[in-house]
Amino acid sequence: MNDEAAPARIRVLIVDHHAMVRSGLQAALSSEPGIEVVGATDNVEEALVFAAQADPGLVVTELQLGGRSAMDLLAALRKAGSRARLLVLTSETSEAHLRLAMSAGAHAYLLKEDGYSELLEALRVVHSGRRFFSDTVESTILRQYAERCAVRFSKSAALITPRQREVLARIGQGQTNKVIANALRLSVKTVEKHRSNLMRKLGLHNTAGVTVYAIRQGLVNQDTGAITRAGAGAGKN
Repeated sequence: MNDEAAPARIRVLIVDHHAMVRSGLQAALSSEPGIEVVGATDNVEEALVFAAQADPGLVVTELQLGGRSAMDLLAALRKAGSRARLLVLTSETSEAHLRLAMSAGAHAYLLKEDGYSELLEALRVVHSGRRFFSDTVESTILRQYAERCAVRFSKSAALITPRQREVLARIGQGQTNKVIANALRLSVKTVEKHRSNLMRKLGLHNTAGVTVYAIRQGLVNQDTGAITRAGAGAGKN
């Protein structure tokens, strides 16, 4: 006799305003071993009824639900005492929507264009207590973040003086304030002031961020760590 306990079934509630999406997901997931679909609906109110009756472990939901949102649903579930984890399955690809969902407590974010196998992986990952982002979401959000940073940095770069550029390059190389001061014949306090002004102008909060910026701006060679000609020009105090 095998004494090993069978793995817990993943109990899923589907909430989506598109009937075709609901029926398709319900049919597909119901055929998967270890997964039980306990209900499917298009609104928050009925989802709460299903949650109270069937106690799902996971809720797969679209962001917008007939005038309500997935965040409204999650808040209502928590108020009702449900500990169901929220997996957002949506067509929204903006960074703002992702941030909103995650800050509200969602555990996963996938796009409806993602593959079915990725949805199954997400269900199992979230069921185990971890978070999940599809490959498409990660690449899309990271690209948007990089583009936003590029715009911000390009505007900020115009405010940097030649001397600050030299200091920036040396920070990117990993030099301490004292080493930078000796190399540029400045006082340590002056270097500290330049460092503070740089971080403020660029919106950076730590040395790692400054290093990444210096490399992206071509002030430090990414492979060798050496200061490039662009970061070694003479400047005024």
